[in-house]
Amino acid sequence: MLPDIPRLYTALAEILAAVLYAQAVPPRTAKPVYWAVTSGWGVLLAVFLQMTGDVPLAWWIPCMAAAIGWLYLYLWGTREMNLLEAGYSCARAFILAELAASVEWQLHCVLWPQRGAGEALSVLLLAVVYGALFGILYSFERRHTTTVRLAITPAAALMAVVMAVTVFAVSNLSFVADGEATMSVFYIRTLVDFAGVLILTVQHEQLREAALHSELAAMDNVLHRQYEQYKQSKENIRLINRRYHELKMQIAAIRAERDQAKQDAALAEMESGIRRYEAENKTGNPVLDTLLTAKTLYCQQHDINLTCVADGRLLNFLTTGEICTIVGTALDNATESVLTEADAEKRLIRAAIYAQNGFVMLRFENYCAQPVELGPDGLPKQSAHGGYDLKSVRAAAEAHGGTLTLHWENEWFTLRVLLPQK
Repeated sequence: MLPDIPRLYTALAEILAAVLYAQAVPPRTAKPVYWAVTSGWGVLLAVFLQMTGDVPLAWWIPCMAAAIGWLYLYLWGTREMNLLEAGYSCARAFILAELAASVEWQLHCVLWPQRGAGEALSVLLLAVVYGALFGILYSFERRHTTTVRLAITPAAALMAVVMAVTVFAVSNLSFVADGEATMSVFYIRTLVDFAGVLILTVQHEQLREAALHSELAAMDNVLHRQYEQYKQSKENIRLINRRYHELKMQIAAIRAERDQAKQDAALAEMESGIRRYEAENKTGNPVLDTLLTAKTLYCQQHDINLTCVADGRLLNFLTTGEICTIVGTALDNATESVLTEADAEKRLIRAAIYAQNGFVMLRFENYCAQPVELGPDGLPKQSAHGGYDLKSVRAAAEAHGGTLTLHWENEWFTLRVLLPQK
């Protein structure tokens, strides 16, 4: 008969597994507080498992259930998880801890069946096995980490929990039946735990791919909406230009028929207004001209003061869709934000596009009295400043080696897109 896995080894595996899978979700508190809570929780878990290591078999399952519950409360209490997400992560962490402890102790029993190696070599083996296993999984999780929050449905959480319970029951079935630990028991336990970790990892990858597909679909909808707005605006502006041409002809006819001084002054003012319109938003880029004209008309209708200084020629290397995504989305988010202001005098938007040190700077600012809190992905949590929309802007900027930065200070929200000049 071989000695069973030390309870402290199991506790360490559960602590490492919980911390590993908890990294996918932001903590509820500051990092120093989080690590202090983690340390205290880990000590209490280790003490509990050590004290219950020699309980009778009838009490073994309730003690394991209590340890799992303690693991669940830790994940739910320290990370921004709901109950389903905490249960899902708890199932994954528990089975991973079972696998790590089983692999390490199986190697220990193969090398030193009677614990004749001494504490130093035993601890060294523990460090090597845990370090290698959790290091590989940490690298795997980092490479597959996305900014998309996985949607853990009740079905997904239930599947993970049922799988964890099944794996745990099957892996310990031989030990419960025989009442003693043998090498065959360790082989079965390790193999079943490995299969459980593999199945839960595949499930997690499926959920991640589903979330990515959902985000791509949402971003595609944003691009499509902006492009449709551009086409509609282009048609509207064409009609407006035709109408202004007709007005100019009417003015000429009226001038020929009547020659009163006041009428001439009024007609001259109308012509001046038409010339100002013709000169407005002539940036050198027809797509940008269309967007800015359409947004300007919208702002005039909603008492929004939009000022823009832009050299559209700097954006000639961008496609129509990319200009619609970056400029259209930025102005849409700005107008949505300022429309929440009851005072029309505070509905202010400033836009500028200019060259700076070999780069093209697109800068959009809007008045925003309420502070804007940025999430872990650097995007605002407030819907008024974009969700998937700004992810589309970031994707368009990064496609050209550029960056998107956001900032709120002194009641002004600023969006900057920096692109290498071409």
